Amino acid sequence: MLEGLKKSMLERIERDSVKSIMGNEVVYVKKSKMPLIGGDWQQIHLPVNEDGTWNWTNLIFGGKRNLKILLALIIIVGMVVFQFYTNFDYIETLRNNPCVQSCLKNPMNW
Repeated sequence: MLEGLKKSMLERIERDSVKSIMGNEVVYVKKSKMPLIGGDWQQIHLPVNEDGTWNWTNLIFGGKRNLKILLALIIIVGMVVFQFYTNFDYIETLRNNPCVQSCLKNPMNW
């Protein structure tokens, strides 16, 4: 089942892309079919290696760069959520303070 999927992916990639060697690295580039972009060449990340094994990072995330961007976004969102939790915990601590409670029950009239 998965062997047929690998074969069809490799055939499609070979049909639509160009293999290029840049420096010490083999790069596959593909011409975009979007009319607004104007047919620019973009690097593609193969989900199947040339030897027929799965490249899980490219299959799931679309490349190592996309994985790094996703991890950075998850860290930023995690820090924001942690800060909200810390702020609401601090507000609850202030509300339980006896001095603050007495001020809330008997507000001062200036």
